[in-house]
Amino acid sequence: MHILVFGGCGFIGSHLVDKLVSLGHEVTVLDDFSNGRMSNLKEVKDKVTVVRGSITNKKTVEKVCRGVDLIYHEAALNLLRSVQSPVRDLSVNAVGTLNILEEMKDNPNVVMVFASTGSIYGEPEYNPQDEKHPCHPTSPYGISKLAAEQYVGWYAGEYGLKAVSLRYYNVVGSRQEYSDMGGVVPLFLKRMLQDKPLVIEGDGTQTRCFTYVDDVVRANVLASKTKRYGEAFNIGTSEITSINELADMICLMSNKPLKPVHVGPRVGDIHDFQPDIKKAEKLLGYKPEWKLADALPVIKEWMECELRL
Repeated sequence: MHILVFGGCGFIGSHLVDKLVSLGHEVTVLDDFSNGRMSNLKEVKDKVTVVRGSITNKKTVEKVCRGVDLIYHEAALNLLRSVQSPVRDLSVNAVGTLNILEEMKDNPNVVMVFASTGSIYGEPEYNPQDEKHPCHPTSPYGISKLAAEQYVGWYAGEYGLKAVSLRYYNVVGSRQEYSDMGGVVPLFLKRMLQDKPLVIEGDGTQTRCFTYVDDVVRANVLASKTKRYGEAFNIGTSEITSINELADMICLMSNKPLKPVHVGPRVGDIHDFQPDIKKAEKLLGYKPEWKLADALPVIKEWMECELRL
């Protein structure tokens, strides 16, 4: 197939591109390089077509969508950047998604898998959160992703578009951003490797569902084959870890005694992420294979290379 990956030079998108190339597909990538890096595709750069551009540009989206069979939509701003710039967040996450859906109307045979997030639920009313859990997002990121997901569902119902949404939970792995705008796992590992104390935002009792990127890639491939158009699926794991427990695991990986320090909570942070993944298991055939304890050494090895340690 000819497959288009929006955000294919980013963290999750680049891993997905690697997998698609290994399966023998023709792959085109659209990325504005605001966060993605060409180096993320170094293993397949001669086998893919990379276009520099943004999903917020309708003409660009129209151009790259021509002749494709399948679309993976991984382009997005993350939570911290959404707080800094809610308007840009809305433009990328929601309007960008609308641009893609509008193009799909002209080719109803195209399938799209949209990367949504468990952040759309907000603070849980019950645990674990299934796909029927009420949605009360607590950040611009969650709000814009919810809007985009609602548009995906509406276009699927109104125009018969073949699109599904995957609600990711705390995806971790190599190529993940490790600046101050990044996720907790790469930030903790970076500080540990630099012999600095880990900084925990809040009291550390927050719970997370850390999902290894290979499992997310597998979920995307499975979702492209479903006929449950317009629906959403939680993609995570049943393994739940508190931030304090994560800090302990990473400190034990150091050869020096490190003691975490606590600061104020992050704006828009949700206390508990505990997804119910039964729907994805039953209808997609999804089953997470990675445990956090197995993933951390792999990510640490990659980060050591990144930091030239």
